Amino acid sequence: MDKPPTSFFNGNRSFSDTLLGRQGVLKVGKTVAVDDHVNALSGLHGRALVARMIDLDALKSIYILLNDLCPGKGKVQYIGGLSVLITFDDNKMATVVRDVTREVLGRFSSVDLWEGQIFGFERLAWIKIVGVPFHLLSSQVINAIGSSVGKVVHTPNKSDDDDDLSYDYIGVLVGDGKRIDEEITVAWSDKKFNV
Repeated sequence: MDKPPTSFFNGNRSFSDTLLGRQGVLKVGKTVAVDDHVNALSGLHGRALVARMIDLDALKSIYILLNDLCPGKGKVQYIGGLSVLITFDDNKMATVVRDVTREVLGRFSSVDLWEGQIFGFERLAWIKIVGVPFHLLSSQVINAIGSSVGKVVHTPNKSDDDDDLSYDYIGVLVGDGKRIDEEITVAWSDKKFNV
């Protein structure tokens, strides 16, 4: 007679791993082969701009900026991170707007005419940070925690008058689509806190 299994498996984690909060065995992802001729949005080549904004405030004000540069022109589509795709009716308008954006200081970090070139993937992640003792719940500490997983694009603004001091949120720019689920140790004085 066969022996019963000594551990319970749920996907790639044993019951023991689940109880102890361990991730278990990492699963290798699947690969999807895409034909080399696939080129989405090719009709926009030459008449669209890929604009990377300098910060979150600039991203939020893209419609106002675009209206100041060329009223009534351009369609804005969010493409991830701090970037947008701005489409115009023709190449001439796209080129004019690209040239004008170079004079707008402090809003765009780059503006490129899109000809089908590859741009890296970025996304904004909003992280809820819990476990920081309230005597350490400062913007400096939260920014340090956020910086350990990505580029901080939105800093917290906790105040002494907030009703709930058990958590805070921070916005970070990351280069993949993976869920951020990490435990980070905050060292203070001779103590360590897992957050």
